[in-house]
Amino acid sequence: MDIAIKRPILIGGLGLSASLWLLDIVHHMPMDGSLVLGSIALGAAGVWWFRQQTQTMGLPTIPQQTDVKREAIDKALARADQLIDLLLTEDSQAAAQAEVFRTEHDVLLDSLERTHLTIGITGNKATGKTTLLDYLQASELPSLTITEQCDTADLVLMVITGDMTASELNRVETLIDDGYQVLVVLNKQDQYTPMDKAVVMDRIKARLAMRNVEIVAIAAQPNPIKVRRHTESGETTEFFEQPAADVAALNQKLEGIIAEPAPLVMATTLRQIQSLQQSITHSLNGYRRQKAMPTIEQMQWIAAGTAFANPIVTVDLLATAAITGQLVLDLGTIYGQKFSMEQAKAAAGTIAELTVKLGLVELATQALGTVLKGHVTTYVAGGALQGISAAYLTRLAGLTLIDYFEEQSLLEPTELDFASLGDRLQTLFQKARQGLALKDFVAQAIPHLPAASA
Repeated sequence: MDIAIKRPILIGGLGLSASLWLLDIVHHMPMDGSLVLGSIALGAAGVWWFRQQTQTMGLPTIPQQTDVKREAIDKALARADQLIDLLLTEDSQAAAQAEVFRTEHDVLLDSLERTHLTIGITGNKATGKTTLLDYLQASELPSLTITEQCDTADLVLMVITGDMTASELNRVETLIDDGYQVLVVLNKQDQYTPMDKAVVMDRIKARLAMRNVEIVAIAAQPNPIKVRRHTESGETTEFFEQPAADVAALNQKLEGIIAEPAPLVMATTLRQIQSLQQSITHSLNGYRRQKAMPTIEQMQWIAAGTAFANPIVTVDLLATAAITGQLVLDLGTIYGQKFSMEQAKAAAGTIAELTVKLGLVELATQALGTVLKGHVTTYVAGGALQGISAAYLTRLAGLTLIDYFEEQSLLEPTELDFASLGDRLQTLFQKARQGLALKDFVAQAIPHLPAASA
């Protein structure tokens, strides 16, 4: 198949950049600022703007799911099946790994019939979680396993001793976000007066209400109380007596759970199926990354040669945008992301816009220029810095797209929003500036420049 048909954005963009270069040489077209902006946009219908995310007090509301439907589990299992099939289709050497995933899939399906539950206990130091663990294990509650390991827990008891701290709220939020069912346990209630206890409970309930999390109050090991005893002879003796544990509210809650285990089993199974989906997707993305890297390298060297040959900055921008647009299409195909040529062009415009707004063009040129000074012969060539910078920015865009597409593949299908790539671009660039990454890249790039390879 003709390469122009395979890669229309690349061929069209490079052809247009060459035409603009020739026109500029014969003074038929002025290269003003409007053309620079136009070439960055690459004919896109518009540019996505940065999202300014405001930080609000407190945590986002993510209510825990307490009523998982069987149809949601069946849908998740079907999705896992599809991912396994996709893994086998794209990677013929993944048969053994796919078989492991199939076995785990079947085990999770069978686990829906279980009635035995696992209760995990967590909390900060000195909250009495170990005391509560010992008490519950000694109680030998039927159909329950009590453990400090929460990974496989059907229900997590979050033990606290007062109004919830920010770290405790974060812990609850993280557990809920990861699909766990949480019950908050206020321990050491005996240390509060009835009025103080009521105030603390109201505060905690207000924090937990929007998260659909309940709270119970207990005293797993109440403080000893002083007892005064009068004898018949009139003598008085004093001693400390250890009250029995007051866990009635928790026992009542656990008895209700034991009587109807299905909701917790369903929620746990859904969480574990989603974890299986992520494991399959990570394996799939590992194969896709291996396939994507040669595509990025091919495009970055095309960018290097084009920028080196064309000394006009505006033309460089247009060619780079064309290359990035083609890169969006190629990588999107590898990662199973479906969008049109116009969307790819708009995405390339957004990436170019972000690169300029973040100052990465200047930063990359400065950083690479410093490294390139060590290569005296190459450095004196006027287009060397432009060529290597174009290649580096193309590679940065490609790696950012891989990172973005891999994250998208872990989520439910949503409309792609390339404006969110700004933070990724900055992070990858800052990492690359550390260590020998830029020096290694310059050493790899020099042989791809026309003058260096001539």
